[in-house]
Amino acid sequence: MAEETLEKTVIMEKYLVFTIREKRYALPSRMINEVAVLEKVFPLPMVPDYVRGIINRYSVPYALVDIGFLLFRESSPAKKVIVLKGEVDKLAFLIDDVTDIADIPPDKLLKIDQEEVSAICAFFEWNETQVFCLEIGELITTIKGDFEK
Repeated sequence: MAEETLEKTVIMEKYLVFTIREKRYALPSRMINEVAVLEKVFPLPMVPDYVRGIINRYSVPYALVDIGFLLFRESSPAKKVIVLKGEVDKLAFLIDDVTDIADIPPDKLLKIDQEEVSAICAFFEWNETQVFCLEIGELITTIKGDFEK
């Protein structure tokens, strides 16, 4: 009699791992439209300090957010951008560099209490280092709230 085994299917999610000020962060790849080299930034008046201005990607304007400044209150010398998909919002995040794409099962994501660090929702271990997952919804809420002030 042949022994039947049921394999447990684990659904992995792909995360883009990138650096900001020598720390590793991640976003689900499903939210990312592209990663590009930073080109011309068109400054905007009367915006929060962490909004560098507008960048143009294929004739579509995106607000360029310096995540390093938002998290650490210090401008980033970064030269690359992550452009979010249009259904998320017309936002691009300034980053230092892309380091990897990680396939992470849900049980490897360790949740972080939102009251402690509102822009970070979880972390996972990757190549012997901690990678912090940015919370897009919270970042957008913060940005919109600052624009309304």
